[in-house]
Amino acid sequence: MASPDSEFLTRVSEAAFELGTDGFRVTAMTIKSRQIGFTDTGTTPDPPLYMQGEPPPVPGRQGRREYDWQPATHAPAWMNMAWLLEDLATWIQPLADEHVTLLGIEAPLPHWCDILLRDGDTAYRVRIALADRSEPLDFPGMYLRDMLTEGRHRDHLTPTDSEDETPLVDLRTVL
Repeated sequence: MASPDSEFLTRVSEAAFELGTDGFRVTAMTIKSRQIGFTDTGTTPDPPLYMQGEPPPVPGRQGRREYDWQPATHAPAWMNMAWLLEDLATWIQPLADEHVTLLGIEAPLPHWCDILLRDGDTAYRVRIALADRSEPLDFPGMYLRDMLTEGRHRDHLTPTDSEDETPLVDLRTVL
């Protein structure tokens, strides 16, 4: 049985995909308050590009729930955001089991997003590339869990560009 947080992330992923095909993109999402922010890009969105080459045999949400729809390497940013959110829905409980709490996402620009989380008592921003990727976005939730529990996130700490001074773990060239 999925947790309420996992169900919420799944619904946000579905909204990100559906609205992404209409030219909108996620700009913010907060798990605790169940809020999602979107912006109209004002452009015609790039079509989805699937790792398997073809879209799922069943269209829409049902097809994405039943079949692998992983974005290809050069998939549009909106599709990678939807994939990231869906994968985080799967990994939110295993992360919590390791004392890592997902708080939300901020995406002020379309090319990357910050995953906001707390590892024990320490808050982090984990920056992920959504566009211009050289590799597919592969199991980001599992990668985050392993990286944080093994302490490898410290290798990617960079000076923060946020006003709140939350440590920034920049994974744009790694994940």
